[in-house]
Amino acid sequence: MSVGTALEQLLRLIYRRAMKLAALPEDERDSHYDLIRLSCCAAAEHIGQSPDEAAITANDMVAFVRALVGIIEVGCGSDQARSADLPPPARHFGSRENGTTRI
Repeated sequence: MSVGTALEQLLRLIYRRAMKLAALPEDERDSHYDLIRLSCCAAAEHIGQSPDEAAITANDMVAFVRALVGIIEVGCGSDQARSADLPPPARHFGSRENGTTRI
């Protein structure tokens, strides 16, 4: 799998998780953020980051997901954020070349 493909899949996964979190009441989200932190930390250590670097990476990822949830809440309104339907993936930056997405 190419780095671009892996990144695209990761971003879709994060987006889906953020949509689900946006549908939850705020007081129920912390346990989900903790699970994201633990998963990211373990994955970062698995690819060779030190425990300290992995913790920083995991905290950055949780901050990113929290920000994305905030964007979803503001941009979609409460009704659409609670919807289970996901829009099709958007094309980004220079995606005219043979249908691939470049980031």
